[in-house]
Amino acid sequence: MALLDIKGVRVTFPFEPYPCQVTYMEKVLDCLQKNQNGVLESPTGTGKTLCLLCSTLAWLEGRKAQVDLNRQAGVAAMLAEAGKENLQDSALQTMAASLQKSSGASWGSEEFVVPKIIYASRTHSQLSQAVQELKRTAYSSMKTSVIGSRDQLCINEQVKKEQNNAAKVHMCRAKVAARQCHYYNVLDDLKRNTEARQIVGSVADIEDLVSHGSKSKICPYYLARELKSDADIIFMPYNYLLDPKSRRAHGVELQGNIVIFDEAHNLERICEESASFDLSSVDLATAIEETTQLGVKFTEMASAESDAGDTGDPAALPEFTLEDIIRLKKTLLDLEELLDSEPLTEKGATKPGMFMFELLSKVNIGFESKSLLIDLLDKLVTYLNNDGTSSALHSKGAGLSKFADAIKIVFSQEPGEFASVSKHKETLAQNYKVHIHLKQGTSNRKKKLDSWASTGAGEKPERILSYWCFSPGYSMKDLMAHGVKSIILTSGTLSPISSFTMEMQVPFPVRLENPHVIQKHQVWVGTLGCGPDGATLNSNYQNRFTETYQASLGNSIVNFARVVPNGLLVFFPSYPVMEKCVEYWQSSNVWQRILAYKPVIVEPRGKDAFVQAIDDFYEKINDPKLNGAVFMAVCRGKVSEGLDFADNNGRAVVITGLPFPPMLDPRVVLKMQHLDSLQAKAKGQSLTGQQWYRQQATRAVNQAIGRVIRHKDDFGAIMLCDTRFSSPESVNQLPVWVRPYAKKYTNFGLAVRDMLGFFKVAEKTLPVPQTKQAKGRGGQSGSGCVGAYFEPTASRWTGGMEQASNVACHVPGLSRHSHPDDCSISSLKAQYSQPSGSGGNLTGNSSGCRRGLLGALDSSERLGTHFDKSPTTQRPGTESSTANHPKPTDAGSSGNKISSQAAPHLNLAESYIAEVKAVLTGGDYKRFSSALHQYKKSQSLVDVTPVLADIFTTRQEHMHLFRKFYRFVRSQHKAEFDQLCVSLTGESCGYKPEDKLSSKRVAHSSSSVTDGKRARLDSKTTVGGSSSLGQWSSSKITTQTTMPSVTPAPHTSQTASTSGSQDSGSSGKHLAYPRVETDETGGAVVDKKTSTNSQASAVDSTGSLSQASSESVTSNSVTGSSQGDMKSAASKFDVEKIRKLAGNVNKILPKSGYPCEKCKNDAHIPYENQCGHVCCFVCWKEVLQGNKQCPGGCGQQARRRHLRRLLFPSGDDKDVQLPLKQDKSEQPSTSVMKP
Repeated sequence: MALLDIKGVRVTFPFEPYPCQVTYMEKVLDCLQKNQNGVLESPTGTGKTLCLLCSTLAWLEGRKAQVDLNRQAGVAAMLAEAGKENLQDSALQTMAASLQKSSGASWGSEEFVVPKIIYASRTHSQLSQAVQELKRTAYSSMKTSVIGSRDQLCINEQVKKEQNNAAKVHMCRAKVAARQCHYYNVLDDLKRNTEARQIVGSVADIEDLVSHGSKSKICPYYLARELKSDADIIFMPYNYLLDPKSRRAHGVELQGNIVIFDEAHNLERICEESASFDLSSVDLATAIEETTQLGVKFTEMASAESDAGDTGDPAALPEFTLEDIIRLKKTLLDLEELLDSEPLTEKGATKPGMFMFELLSKVNIGFESKSLLIDLLDKLVTYLNNDGTSSALHSKGAGLSKFADAIKIVFSQEPGEFASVSKHKETLAQNYKVHIHLKQGTSNRKKKLDSWASTGAGEKPERILSYWCFSPGYSMKDLMAHGVKSIILTSGTLSPISSFTMEMQVPFPVRLENPHVIQKHQVWVGTLGCGPDGATLNSNYQNRFTETYQASLGNSIVNFARVVPNGLLVFFPSYPVMEKCVEYWQSSNVWQRILAYKPVIVEPRGKDAFVQAIDDFYEKINDPKLNGAVFMAVCRGKVSEGLDFADNNGRAVVITGLPFPPMLDPRVVLKMQHLDSLQAKAKGQSLTGQQWYRQQATRAVNQAIGRVIRHKDDFGAIMLCDTRFSSPESVNQLPVWVRPYAKKYTNFGLAVRDMLGFFKVAEKTLPVPQTKQAKGRGGQSGSGCVGAYFEPTASRWTGGMEQASNVACHVPGLSRHSHPDDCSISSLKAQYSQPSGSGGNLTGNSSGCRRGLLGALDSSERLGTHFDKSPTTQRPGTESSTANHPKPTDAGSSGNKISSQAAPHLNLAESYIAEVKAVLTGGDYKRFSSALHQYKKSQSLVDVTPVLADIFTTRQEHMHLFRKFYRFVRSQHKAEFDQLCVSLTGESCGYKPEDKLSSKRVAHSSSSVTDGKRARLDSKTTVGGSSSLGQWSSSKITTQTTMPSVTPAPHTSQTASTSGSQDSGSSGKHLAYPRVETDETGGAVVDKKTSTNSQASAVDSTGSLSQASSESVTSNSVTGSSQGDMKSAASKFDVEKIRKLAGNVNKILPKSGYPCEKCKNDAHIPYENQCGHVCCFVCWKEVLQGNKQCPGGCGQQARRRHLRRLLFPSGDDKDVQLPLKQDKSEQPSTSVMKP
């Protein structure tokens, strides 16, 4: 421990602090001693949380001592006046002076009050980390309290089952009021004789509270609230502090206390969201329905009241009357009518903030009546949640609760005692806009995803009433109005601080932009505006979805994956951009080339899937057989917000673009307009809309950059792959510790060379990361996320200009004897100069490459392998495959024989086979295997679908395997198979017309031969991809492509490092053509500059090889006149094929025993209406999309919710057999379900 004297405060620090840490604590103490607000930026990894805790708690200790001394001095003065004793000696005066210097100016007139520290962060996990930091300091004896939600703290099983947080709140309150919660009752009895602090000790986080509560049967939620009363420091999430109703609910006192916002880079958005709401017409309709239910039940309530009068049971008395319910329902109906009557344009309607007060006043809701209304709403919601007859089908007050929250936000700030209500409304309305719009996309998306969806019209579109706050200063001013002593905002990414403080609209005299604790040789920063093929890297709206950009970015990432040790983080501007890029790379050879060096994890959207993805990434980093891993994520996502990628977990971060907010979002547009109007009024003293728009992107980038360097001995590289990062304005928006090291590169090869040199020096000079113990998802201590073995950069090289002869040159681990002279940076072009559309690996390849479905089947049967179901997280293989490239000719075309590292992952086919094998019996698996071989031999869909239908569609839980087979069906069969899938399972496979193009392109390109230049693709390298059943043919297939002549340029130091891209300073005598060389299976070199009509191989979304060329487009346009007849004939042919397939399937499938009332055939998928009539799935769908009349002749209406699936055959038909795989424990029955 180090004992420091900082501004008169004795601070105990766990170790000798760095200069930047001392500076940070000085600024914190400035805020506390002078009662001022502060904005403090300190890079991630500089220990700002530790500095915050130590400095504030050290000051608090001094303040406590001063208060005690003030009390003693007061007593001494009283005694002196009485003439009894004079205790005013010099020692006491010296101590008083010292404590006065330490504590600073007294706040207000309270000399005997010790303030509390309220420490707020964005998430509960960040709060837990802060509590853990506190436990490791000398201030662990300080009393703490953690305020959390019932989601984290409630252990009552009945409350935990509620899906909606509002329902949990009201159910909890109802149970506590009725003393029906055992955990609360135990705590209530215990605290009468015991102090709450004695139960858990001084410092306890959420996990400690839940663990203790579960063991002792004490409610952790209310225990945490009890601990708040005597706590020195209170931890809580942002929203509990910023939301006035949450502050009141949790009893948070602000007067005279210190408020700290950690990770405050999101504070602006959270302030605005906490003061905004969206209320839809569906919410209002739900609230109206809930009042109707209450009105119907009021007779029972009145009866309960009568019974209570007889029995004397006051608990049965309702707290509201029928008149209250009727009046509330009338208010909701009037509000719904007013909302529906508002005229809307296509973009909706925008109103000033005063419109909300005017709208509510029309239904008699104002400052005078809002308290009674909110009280009534709370009573009704509590009753609905405490009603023992409520079922899962009831909303349990969800609509009324949503309406109550909206009213609380509109009337959150009361007018002053003598203030004018109208002026108060105008003041509040200046910060708001009202936007009314139709909810987009719901009906169309439902029709696409739901095969039952009706195409009929008549449903009223859903309207949304939005009340949006556009001033984060609105919430900050509210905090200041409650008399806080000081507000401290801190984060690693607050730059630019001036604009940040403008938005907050409160003074921040204390400011700090701290440098990092690292040295120059620990970070490398490069801005790059072009890819390895010379294409511009610019992720703007016009460019981000083009194949040229996606190919160039993908080739860049291939190269980064090769040279960056261990963990590589790649951040995209948004989920759509990332998903489109990944989709394109997977359809081309780019994805395979990335996997050749590192497994790839893609950030999912779901919470559970995200936790699994993080665990997979750390596991791959720790695998010594791997070269690390790539994590592809989005800015503003979970990965960029607070996750730790220290040491080997993150050695480089790649930013692929500027994550601007969506420009067409009405909230973004209105925010920019609001700022522009403020700027005009303030005469330049406020942000403009464009400045704010740019600031949002910059702050998200800075937050992502902060993932890579986490402590003083860490090192990493930052690559900004967008030409817009090269401008001086963009560099000035970066964190202050990054700006001095940013270097602009116009040559990709030079950037890679410098990056290699950086890692070489860093690994030589910096200490090797120590193995750490990390906690897994369940809190279990597992293997540390410290990193995998990677060839030290010191043993790699950057010199030499010879051509690479094989991949062993690029990856030293593949060669037993490697030497720096054996390879050069010029060999990079073998990795990143590949055509974006080259063919993928197909069946018959060597073990390292992706195999087709039949190859996976044979391998599974031969080895009995249980394949991993996560194909994107397997380690690269060790075997290599060879592809023949064109030999050098006199014309100048060149090629070499490249031995590629094996594809690192088990493919989709292997995963599918593993899943099938896990659910099928031995006999069914043999039938499945035989059907696949027969399909390969005959190439007829009729030979495989009856068997698959019999195996997979007789049980509901196996139907997804039938649908999954779609990805392995031949291209020409996909439309037929999709129709059959709808008929048998009720769901589509997601067929798109372009899924049929692959075979046509191959056929067309096979007939295109020009200049006698051909590239032969044998079956081992070009036929039978891992995801197309149509690629099973073992016969060799030759595909001929046009090969333009290429004249290689002489290698220079720059052109060699950039794979032949022309240097900007070249004289032009020796042109270096940017060649895009195919994967090892491609066998062709394409020159983009010399041939505009050159063909590019591509793997479409189904995995089939396709050859596209400009000649084929021309050919199609010439023959366009005859396409109508061909299409008509093809449609008839498809219909006949479907009928034939259905007939064959019905022959082999067991009969259901339920005749269809409409088509009179056996209903393979029978559904029964509530009237008792049965039809097959297809017929019911026709009925629901037609007149909705039951075909049974009963005259009843048919509704989807009235239909139930009949799972087992009818017992009335003696000839009907039960499904072969029915469990003995199952009895023939029916089950209500929605397919």
